[in-house]
Amino acid sequence: MIRIFARRPLVFIALALCLGAFVMVKCLESNSIIAFCVLLLILTAIAIFAFIIFSIKSNNRFIHFVSINRFIILGCLIMYVVGGLFTYNKINFYTTNIEEADYTITGIVKECDEFYSTQYIYLRNVVIVSEGEQENLKGVVCLSFSSNSVELEQVDIGDKISFEGSIESNLPIKNGGLDYYSIKDNVRYNAEYIQNFKIIEKDLININDRVRFTVLDTLLNEMPSQIAYLSYSILFGDSSYLSDFTNESFKISGVAHIVAVSGMNVVIIVSLLLFLMRFIKSRKLLKFLIITFILIAYCYMCDFTPSVVRATIMALVVLSAKFIGRQGDILSSLGLSCIIICIIWPLSIFDVGFLMSFASVLGIVMFFGGINYLLNKKCKIPNFLSSSIAVTVSAQIGIYPIMASYFNSFSLYSIPANIVIVPIFSLAYVLLFATVIISLILPFLSFLLFLPSVVMSFVNWFPSVFVNLPFANLYVFELGVFSIIYYACLIFISSFVFIQNKVKIPINILLILSMLTYFVLDLLPKKYKSDNASVFDTYSPSVLVTTIDNNKFLVGVGNKYDTNSLTEAIQRARIYNLNAVFIINNSVDAYKQRTNIEALLEVCKIDKLYVTDNMSESFTTMNGVSVQTIPNNDCITINESNIYPLYVQNDLVALLFDLDNKDYAFILDINNSQSYYVRSMINSDVNIFCFDIDDYRFFENYPKLQ
Repeated sequence: MIRIFARRPLVFIALALCLGAFVMVKCLESNSIIAFCVLLLILTAIAIFAFIIFSIKSNNRFIHFVSINRFIILGCLIMYVVGGLFTYNKINFYTTNIEEADYTITGIVKECDEFYSTQYIYLRNVVIVSEGEQENLKGVVCLSFSSNSVELEQVDIGDKISFEGSIESNLPIKNGGLDYYSIKDNVRYNAEYIQNFKIIEKDLININDRVRFTVLDTLLNEMPSQIAYLSYSILFGDSSYLSDFTNESFKISGVAHIVAVSGMNVVIIVSLLLFLMRFIKSRKLLKFLIITFILIAYCYMCDFTPSVVRATIMALVVLSAKFIGRQGDILSSLGLSCIIICIIWPLSIFDVGFLMSFASVLGIVMFFGGINYLLNKKCKIPNFLSSSIAVTVSAQIGIYPIMASYFNSFSLYSIPANIVIVPIFSLAYVLLFATVIISLILPFLSFLLFLPSVVMSFVNWFPSVFVNLPFANLYVFELGVFSIIYYACLIFISSFVFIQNKVKIPINILLILSMLTYFVLDLLPKKYKSDNASVFDTYSPSVLVTTIDNNKFLVGVGNKYDTNSLTEAIQRARIYNLNAVFIINNSVDAYKQRTNIEALLEVCKIDKLYVTDNMSESFTTMNGVSVQTIPNNDCITINESNIYPLYVQNDLVALLFDLDNKDYAFILDINNSQSYYVRSMINSDVNIFCFDIDDYRFFENYPKLQ
């Protein structure tokens, strides 16, 4: 451990910088700076202690250890303060105030998006006018359309538009949490469209977008559209053009990293440039400067995403060491790149791409050598195969807690998929990168893109092989605070901890047993100790009702767009059996709701499925599920829990759950006359949840289920 601490000071300084940024954000979320100051005092005390120890001359190993690392401790203290102050400055600089009023708003379209029935247009260079006064806004404005009054297809990136609307500040911290991605995209305002939308001028795009669109047009002219979009995503790390199926197949097979520009892309580019430099007779410094310029330009084209910036900094550090004749160190390069990124953008620690990029490299550094030695020397596996397996396994080990926290999934087939796809992808990327450059310089040679198109077709097809295989995508629970124990376990297991085996082995066993115990306990079904109802974040509301007797009822299953969010919510709740599912929302197509039922059956068992009479035909062929029609005003009894359906003139308007501790009423979209009947059938102390927000006016005196 002493050797790690002595030889990798940049790693510890980088961790202190990240700690300062993290603690400051948590303090701002809780509206208190106390925790940051307390840790600052502790670190200051440690630094003072280190310098006092330094003045003591002794052969004691501990005193000697503190003495030689006193400046590292001081560096950690400084970087902790820097991380906190820079983070505070970023969030404080982002915060803006604007007077609530209606404005004439003019801006240039930066990006367009659509989520369900809501359209979003992101504007830059925004100017607002109110009562003759004009103001230029800093940052990006997010314009939303809650209706189809303006079609998104009319608007292109680079259009200068004008409209009348309202505007408000976008707070960096909402509901006690940091809105990281809004800050990252510099979205400082939210605007609501009112009227008078018009396009003033077109094609006002910047150099970055112009080059990217030129590349995309070239690819579309020479490749099938699906392959062209994949090639574009691989070049620039923009997966927005990929289909849902392609994204899902890449995720399930564990090869999604190839469409996120990171270390692999940078290594291929540097290797290609170094090969070409062999034919150029010039000084090493000039070659280094050329490579540096190309890599920085590539980072610019990829919008300086943390993963490509990290890879670029590491590559430049390693290359600079090589050019001056010094041996590079990957851990030190990793620490230096982290310091540079977090000083420029301290909130990077909340970016999943940043975390996965660094965690994967850390896993490779710690375990690649040992795994490769075991496979190659002990198991006699050829080196090219053992190295591929070792890279994949060690990277997966490093990113596991992040995958569990952000995606709740783990790819079982990532090793065989990466063994096949990585070498072919490397060939495809070299061909793609070279032919795109040639096509931009000499457009008449763009036909050469058929070469990477052939190889890229395999890259596009191969991940789909794993989609329908059993256990292709395992659901895993987030580790939470146990992530610290997980990484501590990895550090002690790795060869970077130089302590005696009689101490190291018991610590490893204790840490591993702790993790295994956590995994086992986390997989056990959850026991509910009270009646409760939880609302899932789906487009068409879904509510899980749990009882003190551990009965579990699901009311509403959303539509086909809610498949992932619903199944993940059920798994996160550790539910492996639903006693009953009620489909009562007639406004959603029955077959779209059936899609979610089929998805639910892949992660849990459903004892009974209740549907309304007009939807029963859509569910007659559900295998392994007892499908029943919701009776007309007859009580449904399931394991001593009573559910009362309420009908008005053959229309189901509500479900009443009569439980021991709480009663729930689930109200469908009803009119004024129906509301009188429903209110006469329920007590005032019933918890109300309405599927239509407009129905809340009928039950304004009743508590609402949040």
